[in-house]
Amino acid sequence: MEEPGSLSGDDGEAVREDVASVVLVDRAEDVAAVCGRVDAAPTWAVVIHAPEGNRPLGTELGMRRLIHHAQDAGKVIAIATRSGALASRARELGVPVARKPQHVRWDAGGKHVIRAGKLSFAAPSVGRYVQVAVIAAVAFIALFLVLAMAPSATVTAYPPTETVSEVITITASESRTEVDLKTLEAPASRVSAERKFTLAAKTTGSTQVGTVPAKARVTITNSTQAAVAVAQGSVVLAGPEFFPFVVDETVTVPAGGAVEASVTARRPGVAGNVPAGTINGWEAERLRFLGLTNAAAAAGGLSEPRPAVDPRDVAGLNELAKSLEGSEAVKQSLVEARPRDAVFMGTATSLLELGSAHPAVGTPADVVFLEVTVTLSALALLEGTLDQLARHVLSGRAVEGEFVPGTVRAIETGARQLDVDTATVKTELRVQGELARGVTKDAIRDAVKWKEKDAARSTLSGRYGIQDADVRLSGWAPRLPLFGFRIDVTLAVREASTTAGSVLPHGASTIPTATATPAAGAGPR
Repeated sequence: MEEPGSLSGDDGEAVREDVASVVLVDRAEDVAAVCGRVDAAPTWAVVIHAPEGNRPLGTELGMRRLIHHAQDAGKVIAIATRSGALASRARELGVPVARKPQHVRWDAGGKHVIRAGKLSFAAPSVGRYVQVAVIAAVAFIALFLVLAMAPSATVTAYPPTETVSEVITITASESRTEVDLKTLEAPASRVSAERKFTLAAKTTGSTQVGTVPAKARVTITNSTQAAVAVAQGSVVLAGPEFFPFVVDETVTVPAGGAVEASVTARRPGVAGNVPAGTINGWEAERLRFLGLTNAAAAAGGLSEPRPAVDPRDVAGLNELAKSLEGSEAVKQSLVEARPRDAVFMGTATSLLELGSAHPAVGTPADVVFLEVTVTLSALALLEGTLDQLARHVLSGRAVEGEFVPGTVRAIETGARQLDVDTATVKTELRVQGELARGVTKDAIRDAVKWKEKDAARSTLSGRYGIQDADVRLSGWAPRLPLFGFRIDVTLAVREASTTAGSVLPHGASTIPTATATPAAGAGPR
């Protein structure tokens, strides 16, 4: 097979593409003009470059005229075009064809040339329709491989499960670093959880609360030679504590004269019933040159007793909060906060942090609140360690099935030995997990590959009783991949949502929240 761009002369010598001339023609140029340009070409090899095709040459008569003319002139020709009609006509009559002049294979007359980067080869001359069929087959195979291998899929299946359990005796210590499955000795880590409570109690104190503001008549004097307007809402002050009153309506104080005005206490209550002669100040500096006094005491201010926060209320909440620190129910919340770890409650400790009571003492209120934070800490087997132990002790029960990840739990049965000095716990645990009996991740892959999403779900339902499955494909794929390694399968269970609650000492109500994090040095979960 000759190199692309070469041709052979009558003596069989290979000639490089640089001896060929390129003649550019447009769509409407007639055959005679094209033949004339071929004659004018300085080389005996000529490439007719018609990027958009040429109607006269696209006919059988036009192409034959060009071929005969080139033969009579002792030249060889090739066609470079993107036009399917012109390329097809040229191949029918044995003329080499390429999309670009530099890609012409002079040895490929009448054949389709397939390019792969810098390489090219001429398809066998087996007829136009057979060539098309071969090309279509190659394209089909390529498309099949793209559809079968390129896509990816994720399948999250929620199969029917059964709970399997076993009681084991485990020894856990902070000094260990690895699990010994023979002796059931494992490393323990210290975990912690923070529990926040809002304690509430009914107030028992009392305080006076103003209900009606006091009123008074004041005399305003002006010693200047110009009248002064005092706007409604101007503030006047009474006594050494500067109790505020506001002017009820706008008044004008004449030059060298005086005027009376009505004022109302800004705050309701008996505190506004100030004595005569005590309302004598202005809040606004611009009015302080005016004289001011009240000939009679202010009157009409009323107050009523209302519930308020008493110091004993706050003391009682503090006592209730302290009882949380030793509450077994509160300590049990550490287990709730770390559901996938095996928490050893015999090692649990708690630390209490009290906030400030609100509202403050003496403030009118029906209820007083206190924010409390309890930090819990204990030794535990972390999820990874517990899962490793559970799979070992429950492996004999896992016949024709697979454990669902994240479902392993462990609960102390009560038998416990604690060595505080070495931080070692020997205890009896009931270990349990959810087993998807009769189904594995590999079986799911085999069941769903090369299926559409709905068909995959239907297969899982009919074959394994999996009524709940989340099937996701890569954005453009019409179906799951043919090959299992392109399918990521996860087994899971739906967890029922629960509302967290807490048992508190008698007399306290609460709004609890909880967050959980490993303690410093506990290592990753």
